[in-house]
Amino acid sequence: MPASPGTEEVAPPTLTLKERLVAWWEGYDLSGLMQRRRDAAADGPDAAAGGVSSGPAEGKHLNRKGKPLWTATRVQVSEKIWGEGFSTPGGTDFIPSMVKPLGLNPAMSVLDIGAGLGGATRTMAQQYGAWVTGLEHNPVLAELGMFRSQKSGLARQAPVQQMDLDGFKWTKRVDAIFSKEALFTIRNKEGLIDGIEAALKPRGQLLFTDYVVDPAALKQREFDSWANHEPAEPHPWTVEQYATALTQRNLDIRITEDNSDIHRSTILAAIQSLVKHLETVSMDRDTKIAVVEEVELWARRVAALNAGLRVYRFYAMKPADVG
Repeated sequence: MPASPGTEEVAPPTLTLKERLVAWWEGYDLSGLMQRRRDAAADGPDAAAGGVSSGPAEGKHLNRKGKPLWTATRVQVSEKIWGEGFSTPGGTDFIPSMVKPLGLNPAMSVLDIGAGLGGATRTMAQQYGAWVTGLEHNPVLAELGMFRSQKSGLARQAPVQQMDLDGFKWTKRVDAIFSKEALFTIRNKEGLIDGIEAALKPRGQLLFTDYVVDPAALKQREFDSWANHEPAEPHPWTVEQYATALTQRNLDIRITEDNSDIHRSTILAAIQSLVKHLETVSMDRDTKIAVVEEVELWARRVAALNAGLRVYRFYAMKPADVG
């Protein structure tokens, strides 16, 4: 039946996957939830949206939907999945094997680029006595990371500070630079690597892991689905692009290693452990939504690892000064 003059037909409401998961989790009647959505839609688009404009919010550290990339609730959920001080796979037990090539000791100065909550920063300081500065683009993670370093008595030896990594420059040269799956979100990687090379002392070391693209295994549709749903826009390079960029800056590449299988199994084990944990606790609605969003994020990344995304570890050394 056509709509009456002066009125518009309201499209039938739909529920997102997240809403369906939360409704299932909380035992909601989906038909009742749909009816409330229809009632809200009939009152106008602002009512359906809870009275909030659908336009993207303004701000520097927001996701692609205009919402904060990190909140206290998301941090809490991430630490429950990955361990205290970590927001990505590989916690305190994993870092020592990863950084072994650096030969860290108390005389060494290190930068941790993309430090997040500073878990790796503090692990390197605590286990090896190195002096490590964590650099984190997101101000929420940087502030909470510094709080955790202060709480651990490592405010001087393992500070975490906010820095715009797209414009990375470090004036005091260091013995080593470390990074863990953080560079793929940096658009200006050429400038970043210029800054890294300049910050390393002669015989300085660079060790990092990152998401890279494998063109030979690329499944474009699945890969694009991952890229389009990442909270921050990804700009992944290929292994060849990293190798070329490092070689052009006279950095001697010693390790180029595919760690994708380890990364995938770590994610799956952590999610399985989380599911078992959730069976024993009760949570408020905001926390449940944050859990669902985080699980969706990592499920998409696992799927992308089967569609041309890989995780590689790179280790390179800067040559001695030739005088």
